[in-house]
Amino acid sequence: MKMTPNSTQIAAISLLLAAVCAQAATPLEQMNAALTEWVGVQNGVPASSVTVVPPDARVAVQPCASTYVFDYPFVSRDSVRVRCTKPNWQLFMKVGLVSGSTPATLTPGASAAKAAPAPEFRQVVVAATNLPAGQVLQRDSLKLDRMEADKISKAHYLESQGLEGQELLRAVRAGEPIRVSDLRPATLVKRGEMVLMTIGSPATFEISVKAEAMQDGRVGEQIKLRNTESGRTLSGVVTGKGTAKGL
Repeated sequence: MKMTPNSTQIAAISLLLAAVCAQAATPLEQMNAALTEWVGVQNGVPASSVTVVPPDARVAVQPCASTYVFDYPFVSRDSVRVRCTKPNWQLFMKVGLVSGSTPATLTPGASAAKAAPAPEFRQVVVAATNLPAGQVLQRDSLKLDRMEADKISKAHYLESQGLEGQELLRAVRAGEPIRVSDLRPATLVKRGEMVLMTIGSPATFEISVKAEAMQDGRVGEQIKLRNTESGRTLSGVVTGKGTAKGL
C-alpha cells in the first residue's frame, strides 16, 4: 500500500535535507555564501557580482553556530570584517565587484531600477597603520583616503599638513579617519630634560643656553627652567622638541 506523507512529515524531511546540505558545505563555503549575499545587498548588486579573495592557506575557517555579523571596518569597501559569537572569532576578508557591475544604495522596498545615485566622495586624512594612544604623528603615520562627502564634517581633517608632531588621545585603526578630538599638541619637553633655550632675537642680540626643564611642556606652553650653572629659574615658551624661547 502506497502512503502519502502528510504536511508534518514533509516539513521534517525539508529540515533534514537543509541540515544535510549545510553539513555538506565547508565552513569556508558557508561563510563565503553569507558574505557575498551581504556585500551584494550593501552595494545594490547580485551576490554573483561579488568576488571574495580566499584567505591565506594557513587560516582555518572555523564553523559558526551563530549568525555571521558583517561590517566595513574601514573607509574603503574592499575589506569586510566577519564575526562569529559561537565560538567567538573574527576574520578580515578582501572583497570586490565583478567588472561592469554597478553599485547602488537601495532603500527598503525599492528595486534596483529605483536605486539612489552614486554617492559623492572626497578625501580625508586617515591612519596609514594601526596607531596606539599616545603616538606622536609622523609623516608616514597618515595618508589620504576617500569618504562619502555627506559623512564628512568639521571634525575631519582634509589635509595632513600641520598634523606632524601631534599626539593621539586614543588608539586609531588603519584606514580610520583622524578627528580633531583625537589630537593634542605632543609633549616636546619633559621634566628633567636639558633644553636649549634661546634668549633675544636675531635682529638684535641672541644667545642660547642649556637649562633643565622643571616641568613638561607642549608647543606654545610656558614652562619653568633652571640654569644649571647659576641655579637661576627662567621662564620660556616651548618651540619644538627640546627647545624653548626665553621670555
